[in-house]
Amino acid sequence: AVDDAYAILIVGESMVPAFEPGDTAWVNPRLPRMRDSDAIFYALDDNGNGKATIKRLVSWSDTDWTVKQWNPTKSFRLSKSEWPKCHRVVGKFSRR
Repeated sequence: AVDDAYAILIVGESMVPAFEPGDTAWVNPRLPRMRDSDAIFYALDDNGNGKATIKRLVSWSDTDWTVKQWNPTKSFRLSKSEWPKCHRVVGKFSRR
């Protein structure tokens, strides 16, 4: 068992068909990040509340994560200063 493992409920549609609203992503934050794998990017907002987004990790630099989503298909960067944590998705439970 991994003490820090967690699951997150998918609510948006940006990763359909890989992840659909109602799916649950299983996450192991102890694993190192890996190119071309799905990841949860996590941060705290200005009020100290957690926020997260799921994307495909394409690559990274000292300042940015390069990510991809499927709906609509596009690649873009997430700033590491805004999204400092990247946790690897290791599986999912499909709502179907």
